[in-house]
Amino acid sequence: MKRYYILGAGGLGRELCHWLKDAHAECAGFIDDNPHALARYTGYPAVIGDTDSCPLDLPILCGIGQNTVRQGCVARLQERGATFASFIHPLAKVLPCTLGEGAVVAPLAYIGADAVIGDFLFIQTGAVIGHDVQAGAFLRMDTTAFLGGFSAVGDGVTLHTGAKVMPGKKVGDGCTIGAGSVVISNLRAGSTVFGVPAQRL
Repeated sequence: MKRYYILGAGGLGRELCHWLKDAHAECAGFIDDNPHALARYTGYPAVIGDTDSCPLDLPILCGIGQNTVRQGCVARLQERGATFASFIHPLAKVLPCTLGEGAVVAPLAYIGADAVIGDFLFIQTGAVIGHDVQAGAFLRMDTTAFLGGFSAVGDGVTLHTGAKVMPGKKVGDGCTIGAGSVVISNLRAGSTVFGVPAQRL
């Protein structure tokens, strides 16, 4: 049975712990800067240390959703020589594509043919990456988010629940697309948008 450490003991990390069981793997412990992160919960492995002191003898799965926090924690662990793994839930559908290091693909997510996605993708249940999408590192897609075919997104982009980017559109680095929004035009880097059609805030 494969064993992993999970970075982050919040809601996403705990969900990832359960998803591992579906793949006949297990979480051997959580890495979290808050040693009391699991105090309210039972039935989970312990927090084994923070990003500066945790053991690095097993591969790590990234269970942090918030992009700036995720990037910072990953960078600290990489500086220490940590090895990150990818996880694709057995109920996800992933066609032939290119995924970078550290991807986490939830149950019932879909990634289309010939997509090219950078490191540390997180795609939640029911989200869809269309065919031929080009995406940078640290892409976060919440439940039922959608990237249309031939769209292109930069590094550190977040699509909240139900957000949609129409086919062929370009989204710059660091953009945040609000829940339920529909992007029908290109977005410059650093934009935060909301609405139908999506408007810059």
